[in-house]
Amino acid sequence: MPPMETEAPPCIRPEGALAEDRSEGSPEASHASQPPGTAVTPISRTVCLYRPVGTFADSQPLVLLLPWFGARPGALAKYLSLYLGRGWAVLVAESSLGHFLWPRWGLAYADQLLGLLGEGKALGTQPLLIHAFSIGGYTFAQMMVHLARHPERHAGIGERICGCVYDSLVAGSLENMAQGVARMTSSSAAVRPLLRGGALLYFRLFRLCTVAHYEAALGAFHHPPLRCPVLVFFCHNDPLSDARTMQQLLGAWRALGLRVQVQEWAVSRHAQHLRLYPQEYSRALGAFLQQLGLLPTSGLQAKL
Repeated sequence: MPPMETEAPPCIRPEGALAEDRSEGSPEASHASQPPGTAVTPISRTVCLYRPVGTFADSQPLVLLLPWFGARPGALAKYLSLYLGRGWAVLVAESSLGHFLWPRWGLAYADQLLGLLGEGKALGTQPLLIHAFSIGGYTFAQMMVHLARHPERHAGIGERICGCVYDSLVAGSLENMAQGVARMTSSSAAVRPLLRGGALLYFRLFRLCTVAHYEAALGAFHHPPLRCPVLVFFCHNDPLSDARTMQQLLGAWRALGLRVQVQEWAVSRHAQHLRLYPQEYSRALGAFLQQLGLLPTSGLQAKL
């Protein structure tokens, strides 16, 4: 049996109609903590738009932030501030474990996100910057699967994506994926081996419904339909991200002619690089945004 969620996968309004803005501090603005002066617009159970209060120019980038599983509001707020402080809007789209364990749900969710980005009047014009973490990288891979399979339907979105930031991608074998499932579902060191074994068994039993989709998503990463610059954050001691696999992925991108910027650490923690190395993280991100032409040279150091 496929994994079951207590609720059906969230439906995102493809026309991009936005709910009424909720000011900072209101009960409805509970998706993540946010800096003062931020307008919050819930779009669905898993998708929320954060915008600086005031005018918003169409020429300013829209950041699609795809967090790691179980990201806490306080942790997300640190990433929101990186962009909201520049006057940019941030669309946060959370991924569920069901999107990964039953990839058809993940594909449907990815298609809904593309619909929201492509058809909505409020979100369908700005340059797009992708910032994906861990399982969020898998969600973006599913989005790239759609971009590759239906280029004519999503051509406008692909052209708007000006850069991708990948933080703590889950990379490697099924063992790494199973380890990721165990870590996402339990904090107990005693329980995690059981969950890891169960995940591996599940992958084998439902290979056509799971592994085939994972391979397609991995193929979208190795041969992306996008040719925009990429910034990658990773560390060499991350059990969910094999450093050798990451180096192979970086080499594949460079062979395709992609501009690749890397910030790596010998020792860090999965999806916690900003917390552990705030200056290095912010400096690498600022340099990347400047490379994309999204930051004026004179304003780079001031923001850092």
